[in-house]
Amino acid sequence: MDGKQKFSEILRTLRRINGLTQRELAHLAGVPQPTVAAIESGQREPSLSLFSSIVESAGYALSLEVVPLVRFGALSTARNIREALSSDSDSRQGEDSALRITLSFRDALRGTPDEGFRQYIDSPPSLVGFARWDAFLAAVVEEECARRDANPPRWVNDPARFVKPFWHLSENPSLHEWEFTTAPASFIRHGVIASVDELASV
Repeated sequence: MDGKQKFSEILRTLRRINGLTQRELAHLAGVPQPTVAAIESGQREPSLSLFSSIVESAGYALSLEVVPLVRFGALSTARNIREALSSDSDSRQGEDSALRITLSFRDALRGTPDEGFRQYIDSPPSLVGFARWDAFLAAVVEEECARRDANPPRWVNDPARFVKPFWHLSENPSLHEWEFTTAPASFIRHGVIASVDELASV
């Protein structure tokens, strides 16, 4: 089976498992419907980045094999953040939604037993397209790894997951010194300045 046929078979199967039309999957992935049709018909062999994005939109992750996304895992969290930021016409509401999603992910990691922890963080999530949120997600994972005395996954050190200059979670300048002095080390390292109290609020 050549590459085009393999991509065609995988995409058609995942789309049908999820009960999606080609148009619905294309909308979720942010690509034209003819792109999905061309891949499924074997007329187009997509790049891995394009195929990975489409597969994630169907609720799966592409690595050496196609595996289900773990609810509250880094992969699904990144996808949810991206959707929140791109689908809401009110940027403030989109940012608020992204914050709730990210803090829910942080809470979920804290409640995960050690034996299941790695499956939530090891697969590198796609970049969401907003540097501050890519950095925020990496900081959350690095913080939890430090708390467990575990090695963080390599993807948290991707240069795209650092913010310069620093991004303060609060828009109130009078709170910035307080945020900086109480922010976890992993957050400061990634350029996201948020106090532990702010991170505890969902």
